[in-house]
Amino acid sequence: MTMTAGLVVAAAPAGSAADSMTDLGVRFSIGDHSEVVTGGDKVFVTAGDRVVVTDTEGVLLGAVTGLAGVEGLVAAPDGAHAYAALPGSHEVVEIDAAALAVTRRIDFTAYPCPTDLALSGETLWTAHGCEWFTGGVTRLDVSAPAPQPVAVVTGQATAPTIAAAGNTLLLGAPDAAAVADVLVYDVSAGSATLRGEIDGDSPATNSRPGLAITQDGSTAVLAFSSGFESWDLASLTKLRDYGKDSGVLGQVGGFAVSPDGDHLAGGWWLGRGVELYDVATGAITYTQKVPSGWPTPKILAMVIAGNDVFSVLYTSGTTNLRLWRLEDATLLPSAVTLSAPEGATALEPLTLTGRLTLPEGMAPGLRSLAVTRRLPDGTSTALFHAKTRTDGTFTISDTPPTAGTVGYDVSWRGSTTVRGSTASVSVDVVRQSASLTLTGRTDLVIGNGLRILGTLKFGDQAPTTGPSVTVIRANPDGTSTELGTVQVSETGGFKISDRPVQEGEYIYSVEFLGDDVAAGASDALFVTVRAGNV
Repeated sequence: MTMTAGLVVAAAPAGSAADSMTDLGVRFSIGDHSEVVTGGDKVFVTAGDRVVVTDTEGVLLGAVTGLAGVEGLVAAPDGAHAYAALPGSHEVVEIDAAALAVTRRIDFTAYPCPTDLALSGETLWTAHGCEWFTGGVTRLDVSAPAPQPVAVVTGQATAPTIAAAGNTLLLGAPDAAAVADVLVYDVSAGSATLRGEIDGDSPATNSRPGLAITQDGSTAVLAFSSGFESWDLASLTKLRDYGKDSGVLGQVGGFAVSPDGDHLAGGWWLGRGVELYDVATGAITYTQKVPSGWPTPKILAMVIAGNDVFSVLYTSGTTNLRLWRLEDATLLPSAVTLSAPEGATALEPLTLTGRLTLPEGMAPGLRSLAVTRRLPDGTSTALFHAKTRTDGTFTISDTPPTAGTVGYDVSWRGSTTVRGSTASVSVDVVRQSASLTLTGRTDLVIGNGLRILGTLKFGDQAPTTGPSVTVIRANPDGTSTELGTVQVSETGGFKISDRPVQEGEYIYSVEFLGDDVAAGASDALFVTVRAGNV
């Protein structure tokens, strides 16, 4: 008997049952631009000429189509509206999320080619720029009945990358020759006053950094091809790096910062998948590979909503965009371990042991665990919940109802602060031994009826599978007669009735052929049939 076990570890939990992959149903090429944002209970994804909308469980709700090549996208915190930048038609459109329709079109002809957007309160910041050295940033009061863009930054080489929160506006230098990678502006008075510069990553980099800013405006996060940096915006000093490991292959494809500023999600191309970092410490708190079986999947954009991480995936050679949801990815990690005995037999009890481990400083205490048994035929059964002891250990007793590879899954659902976890083991269960006994008369007068009583046992118990036995009679003349099958009762007993018509010796053979629970068994009764009285 052999055993194989699988273990969920804290840093790389198995995908939850609530994780989802949604095909957004759009035609897309790698030359198109895609962004993903959330607001309220909705997720918005740009895909070429449309904005696709799902709920926060990844269920597709619909799309706003016919847009002139969407670039930037932001959503109001309550999810009622989203704003999309359309550089082809030189406008920003307001989208009603409930109606899935454009409700306002704001003219940006005076500031052509709007691209990047940032929403802070009721102020919409818009980066624009078509011709060389016509780039800049405008602000727009979206609460106004007829909002008009007002220039706050001008003279940029092209359209910059922006991020905004509170009284701070970040501007990514739009060309490699810029004096600084990121400019930091104070916008408390409505205008933009330069406070300083951030020279992020290597000065030799030719890629513009991605920008994010925590909602309180205290910290900036910059994304480069090799990893991420956080910067304190009060002192304009670098805090720490994230994901920068020259020994690990990967290139940043997308990233997001949680609304509370505690979590940084990084999406990596070339195999690393999704990594979550604690912004304060830099520690990796969660990892998940992109689902296997796809050729060169790429993470284009990411967003954190509540405890979940959403990523937009593109697969080379296809036109499909997919929205990948990782449930509870931002919660603290937990781990469940599970082990099984080295051997098991069908219909005999076995004991599983395990432990629930919570983050350092948190005692497991008495916790309820869900237990599922998986049988070789693919069916599953939820068993009684297990309970942890105060130290997190637990014991599970079960009686496998069949032989073969039987699997067990143990899951802790998690809490409001700690992510749930699951562990699994598979046990090779052998068939139970079977015994079959026959009793009855061994001498019989010809013409009289014969009754044979039989008992079938699996181990020392009555069968539980409702089996049948096969009866064959060997006749005195050397021939054999199949008497058919007899059903075994719940107590393991069965009866055979016959009336021999020849003198001589008969052999009644009864065989249980075996099943998924028990091995085969047989027995025989020799009966002599005579003429006259016995």
